[in-house]
Amino acid sequence: MKSRLLVLSIVVAAGCSTIANPFVHQKPDQSSVPMDALKTVALAIEQAVEKGDRDAVVADQGGIVLSDEVVKQAIRTRAIRSALVTEMRGSGFACEKRNGMLYVLRSTKYKKATTSKDRDRDAGIVMSENTDRWTLYEGIAKTSKLPSRSLSAIEQAFFDARVQCLREGQAYEDASGTVVVKGQ
Repeated sequence: MKSRLLVLSIVVAAGCSTIANPFVHQKPDQSSVPMDALKTVALAIEQAVEKGDRDAVVADQGGIVLSDEVVKQAIRTRAIRSALVTEMRGSGFACEKRNGMLYVLRSTKYKKATTSKDRDRDAGIVMSENTDRWTLYEGIAKTSKLPSRSLSAIEQAFFDARVQCLREGQAYEDASGTVVVKGQ
């Protein structure tokens, strides 16, 4: 039993190379990433996802490779889920964070406005969406042969593209970490 706890403690303390450390967010390393191509690709993907285009074809561009099946599937499932994510963002209880992930803004107001079943559903949507986003980010880094330190630059490019695609009244995190609403 003690050895299992020790192994678990080591894994938790060390982290995992495929899981983002929530306590450390590095400044994006753009030196090893073709940023213009990445920004173009990120915007095209986010526009397709926002439209719910399950059959979107975004071509490889400037060293950014998207033709991998894992990347294509992550885009496809995000597009399928798009209406649910848009609905959550429209509720005022979801926020796009600078780390490229979707979060539920848990508050007393949220708890009063939703049922336990609603909150479970929202948690499932957020978990699935963030899993696909992380799969997309890692897939792009891997298939484009970018170093792992480029992940924060990929997250940033997709966050910026997503903010451009947000509708009026949807929340996102600004550069200072404050949650703001688009159009206000």
